[in-house]
Amino acid sequence: MKKYHSIGELLLDYRTFNSISQAEMALLLNVDARSISRWENAEALVRTDKEEALVKKLNIPHQVVHNLNSEHPIPIFYDLKTRTYSLTKVMTRRPNTSWYKADLPVENERLHPISNDSDIEFVNTIQLLSKNDKLIRPEVIKTAAVLLPELNLVLYDHSGFYAGHISVLPLKTGIYQQIRNKEITEDKLKPGHLAKRISGTRIFYFYSMYADNLDHSYYLINTLLGYFKKEKFTDYRFAGITFKQNKVELLQEMGLQIIWTDEHYAGSDARATLLEGNFDMFLFGKMQG
Repeated sequence: MKKYHSIGELLLDYRTFNSISQAEMALLLNVDARSISRWENAEALVRTDKEEALVKKLNIPHQVVHNLNSEHPIPIFYDLKTRTYSLTKVMTRRPNTSWYKADLPVENERLHPISNDSDIEFVNTIQLLSKNDKLIRPEVIKTAAVLLPELNLVLYDHSGFYAGHISVLPLKTGIYQQIRNKEITEDKLKPGHLAKRISGTRIFYFYSMYADNLDHSYYLINTLLGYFKKEKFTDYRFAGITFKQNKVELLQEMGLQIIWTDEHYAGSDARATLLEGNFDMFLFGKMQG
């Protein structure tokens, strides 16, 4: 993460990272190019009514904009690649994995079931940032949210902007096996591939899990673990593909194993890793089956 001290510094880095001109950014934000230049050169702050555009059009977390767009900015650590931030350097490092299962379950009134097109667009935007170009169809996520509302959630920050989400699909066993064998990719999934009734091994396929900072990741992963601690399934697999090494390490520490790693999964320029397993040992210290 880089430590930012002004909104202009961040916007300049944003343009460089995304290879867009001042004119292109101006068009996105519905302002003139001179405004972009003045912001980047610290000659002016972003007008309050344009802060929301930075959040929604540029996909920058509101807390980052809020901290930096001020006459007395509060420095903040931010990673353009992952859309994650931290208020202190200490909180840029993930704590011990057991932290996520502390005080299970912790309820949060800012967690809500995925329910509309905007929620799904946010989920897929995060997948694009992760270099996954095989996006799951919106109707599949909608169906999963109906079948498994406990694990298809969006998290809002205190200002009402998106701060994270979980999207988990109850997949039919045969369909998951095709993904495992690389016979199909995620974009080929259809609503009919989801299991409405469970017979045999339950498959919980995580499509996307994201939080914009460690505090928010705690609420989401704590909710995920709380679900499995409550249900105590005797036969299930939790599996999915991730493009983030830190997520691979986290899930391995929680009991999942790497099934395969692909440097060029479905044409992506990022390394994809399929993990599979369950949380029994992590949650209970023994297998439930």
